Amino acid sequence: MSMIPVRVGGLAIDERTKSPVVLLQEIEGNRVLPIWIGPMEAQAIHLELLGKKYQRPLTHDLIIKILEQLKARVSRVVVTDLKDTTFFASLYVDGGQGAVAIDARPSDSIAIALRARAPIFVVGKVFDES
Repeated sequence: MSMIPVRVGGLAIDERTKSPVVLLQEIEGNRVLPIWIGPMEAQAIHLELLGKKYQRPLTHDLIIKILEQLKARVSRVVVTDLKDTTFFASLYVDGGQGAVAIDARPSDSIAIALRARAPIFVVGKVFDES
């Protein structure tokens, strides 16, 4: 299974549905994978891209703080599948015994990966199917 490294290329608004879209851009190519997300997740991604922090931790920040206190870290995020119009992702958390995959929404996974400075990947077939 090929895994393609991507970065968050930005956020956009789908003019038709008025929904936020996160754009995952292939690092060593020019393909872009648009993933429709919720407004709260879009805000969390946007704030992290701007480097802004709230006085109190938001949910994604809290997850990072919990992992740090448990001496664990996010090692990577992988967008694993596309079924109908729903994307699936795995958040890989390593507590020292090897990474464990946790099923998570891509939007939450991306928001957490940005805070953890963890790499983001897309399975090749997801690029092909989108």
